[in-house]
Parts: sequence; structure tokens; C-alpha cells
Amino acid sequence: MRWGLLALGLGLSACIPQTQSTPASSGAPVLIEGGVVEGRLVQAAGLQLALPSPTPWVARNGPILLAAYPFQLLIYQNGFIQDSLPLPGVPTFVRAKPLPLVGLEDRLFVPGLGTLMYKAKDALYTREGVFWLDDEGLNLDRRRLSEGRYSFLSANQRYVYAFGREALRLPDNLRVPLPGMARAAVVLEDLYLLTDEGLHRLSLEGLRLGFRAGRFGGLETDGTFLYTLESGRLLTLRLNLDTARRLEPTDPSAEVKEQEPDPSGAGVANAESLGRDTASTAASLPHPEAP
Repeated sequence: MRWGLLALGLGLSACIPQTQSTPASSGAPVLIEGGVVEGRLVQAAGLQLALPSPTPWVARNGPILLAAYPFQLLIYQNGFIQDSLPLPGVPTFVRAKPLPLVGLEDRLFVPGLGTLMYKAKDALYTREGVFWLDDEGLNLDRRRLSEGRYSFLSANQRYVYAFGREALRLPDNLRVPLPGMARAAVVLEDLYLLTDEGLHRLSLEGLRLGFRAGRFGGLETDGTFLYTLESGRLLTLRLNLDTARRLEPTDPSAEVKEQEPDPSGAGVANAESLGRDTASTAASLPHPEAP
């Protein structure tokens, strides 16, 4: 009986995010669409909640928030936890756009599809499949699209950009000149680029439309505003790079949603609908080829 209880306890504890396995945080905020994550607290436009423990692997796409931990992915919708999925390893990056994806040390994890044996330094899950980068170039599922050294990917509904010394735009294979080495980018009707010198606004073909000098950290968008960090604080910009507003401090008396993941590992009671929706959405899309 004692051994049975011990095994049960170990099994339950394995379903909870283990904070000691998460890389030590410097306390710097994590930029997401519409706001920031500071420690456990998510404070963004239209979204406030408390995560079970701090993690640097957080991404948002509208109502969907992903929080990845070693061996576990939490999926929130409209501020409420909807699903808890096991991960086959420790995350290296997490992407909420266009569709959810988690990068691990030697593979990718896609909710609804499972594990893909692609050792990627960045990846995007789109309706065309999984675009991913390795040290040799750019790939779509199991097909090599371009040889070269690219550092990260960004996309809108029409194009996928792979960024290096210049950008490669797909599907038309256009080479786009860049004003400097890109650290981050978002693609809307124009291309927004973060370099060491500041923020650049370019046309989708690379024509220079605007520039805001400064030292910024990260770049996100909700389609209406741009979000970046300046001196560790959230800076919200209009699409013409003018200042829009800053995130107001949270009212300490305001209620913050705080939830624990279901220790059964099956998700919370109302998570079944999102799980079905995620699976059905993924099933309706072209699936990456199994390696």
C-alpha cells in the first residue's frame, strides 16, 4: 500500500510545472502580444491572469495564450486554462502564431499533431505546413526550400519571411534587402524590423517607409498596434511608429485569474471543447509529413 501511494504521488507531481527545472529568470519582463509577463503575472490588453509559476516560454495569439514548462504545455483561452498537454522535453521556444507550436532541443511539438523529429532553431506552423530552420537552411516539412544561414522566421497570411543578412520571402522567393541585422520582425501590410539601431518600417518588398531610433527589446503585434520594451517597460506604438500608449499599472485590488493545471493530466473539466477544436482544426489543415 505504501509503495502504491508513493507511486500515485509521484505520478501526480509530474503533471505540475516544476519551477526548479525552469531556467533562472533575471526578473526581466517577457514581451507578448499586447503586454508583458512579469514573474507569474500576465498583464496585457484584454488579458490578466496568474500562471502557476514563472516561465520564459510564453506566447499569445488573440484569446489564446501558451505557457510552456519542462515536459508540460498549458493552453489558456480568454484567460482561463483550457488544456494541459505533456511535452517530450524542455522547451527552447514557443510560437502561438500562426498556429501553436513548441520547439524542443531535438524536435518540435504541435498540439493536435504530436511530435515532429525536426531539430529546429525556429519554426512556424502554418496552413501550408511547418516551416523550420536548421543550421543549413529553410525547410517546409521534410523539403529543403533554401540553403543558407537564417536566424528566425515571421509571417502573415500571405508570406513567410526567413531572416538573415537579407530576408527570403516565400512563396515567391523574393530576396528582400534589410537595413541591418534583424533581431525581431512582424509582418502586416508592411514589414516591421527591429535592429540594434531601432525600429524600421519597410514595404513588403523592402522599401524604407519609416524609422524610430532607440534601443528596444522584442517586437510583437496584435494587428493594430506594435509592442516592444524600452528600458524594460512596455512601449505601445501605432503602425506609423508613433507612440500610442503605455500599459497602465495593474490595480492591486483588481481580480487576477489564478488557476492550477489539472493534476490528473487530462486538463480542466471544460478543456475538452478546446482539445476537440484544436484537433479538428489541425485535422483540416495539410499535415506535415512524418519524418
